Amino acid sequence: MSFFLAAPLLLLVQNWPQAGGPAGTWQLTGNEAPIQWSVARNQNIAWRIPLPNTGQSGIAIWGNRLFLTTFAPGEKGFSSRITGMAIDKQTGKTLWTVTLNGTEKSPMNYAYSDSTTPTPATDGKHVWFTNASGEMGCWDMDGHEVWRRTFKPWGQPFPFNKQFEPIIAGDYIYNVEPVDKPGWNYLRAIDKLTGKVVWTNPDGTTTYNTPRLGKTKDGSLAILHGRGGWHDVPEAPVGLSLTDAKSGKSLWQFVAGDGIEQAPTWQALYVMHWDPEFAYWFRLNPEESHLVFDTKTGKLLRTQSLITNVDYRRWNKTESRYDVLTNVNLREVKDSLPLPDGEVLRVQPAWHANIVVDGFHYFLVSTNHRRNRKPPKGRAGPAYSIGRVNTTTGKVEYLELPVAIDDAGKRIYGVPLRTAKVLDEKAILSVNDLGPLGKTWSQNTVSFDGKHLFHRTAKELIAIGHKFEK
Repeated sequence: MSFFLAAPLLLLVQNWPQAGGPAGTWQLTGNEAPIQWSVARNQNIAWRIPLPNTGQSGIAIWGNRLFLTTFAPGEKGFSSRITGMAIDKQTGKTLWTVTLNGTEKSPMNYAYSDSTTPTPATDGKHVWFTNASGEMGCWDMDGHEVWRRTFKPWGQPFPFNKQFEPIIAGDYIYNVEPVDKPGWNYLRAIDKLTGKVVWTNPDGTTTYNTPRLGKTKDGSLAILHGRGGWHDVPEAPVGLSLTDAKSGKSLWQFVAGDGIEQAPTWQALYVMHWDPEFAYWFRLNPEESHLVFDTKTGKLLRTQSLITNVDYRRWNKTESRYDVLTNVNLREVKDSLPLPDGEVLRVQPAWHANIVVDGFHYFLVSTNHRRNRKPPKGRAGPAYSIGRVNTTTGKVEYLELPVAIDDAGKRIYGVPLRTAKVLDEKAILSVNDLGPLGKTWSQNTVSFDGKHLFHRTAKELIAIGHKFEK
């Protein structure tokens, strides 16, 4: 299921060279993208092709070529063998494939990630494929191998929950890998033409974390990354680092709390969004909050409650309309799922589902789990909702979203492409499917070439938009 919220157009794009797009920010920018489609009803679909096996990588785009990975044909259950694919963008025809053999098998189609999770990266001359099970390599655009390298994969007991996406910038490819300390992972720069490691940042990076490339106020490239999470991740001290992308030196380090406490209070499990002025993070205890840091110094500037004085638009099933609750305390309200006696709503921003656009920090909200483990006792919510924080005023809004499309294709009508003044039902441009309800599964975000969207499921690769001209 895909949801589109009204947002501004920022930059003309034709290539999508890595998971985060042209600027590494995950923002859908460029000419007007397709907004409404249905794979189940074959509406606004240019083409769709079956994939040789399951996989979870995003899709890199350059010119007339798409790049992605799947498990190697014939692999079942657990595997460390993946296939890198080059595909003709206009027809869906496979142009060439390569195989990367890892050393540690992962479960295929695991709910969080597997060997195929890292998205390929390309600069238009070469493409880099990464196997989370311990191998990466470089090929030219015709599939000729330039280099391969192996690395020790993170595995406890297998390499899942690897949320880092390879980043390409200048002469380097950036990856997160174990090095020396047991269980520790580090941000590394690798020469993109030789495969040699150029530097390793000493701060450590939780493998659940998704670092993000950006520019400081003076225009220097840097990467924001973090430590802290579930399952006693070992990297310490818990907190954030901003690292210079050229030298690998830390520009600053923020230490959370006493440097020991981790989940649930401190979790570096998110995409680490930032800009030349501010960096953003979440904290879950003692009260769920949104944090704003000074990008230059790493100093914590503002803490905004995600609970008190918020606006919540809750779907009223009985009357088929939204109830608007303004300036409420979420601890004192109920949502569309019943709350057991003695429990309250707790906000858990969904891992890897947040983005900062046009002065708002958007995040999906986890529904129904109880992983906080600290008082007050509660269930994650509001149910089926998206939230956003105004990064200037601190105002917090929540909107309950539909969760599916019925067979009749009933959906919400679109509005002009702009940032919504209010996070209400008019902010939803469309609700789209990637296949039949209950029979389609995807862990991916879309990629965009300025005209078409490209998406994938566990079974298919899909080009969304008008038919290509022959």
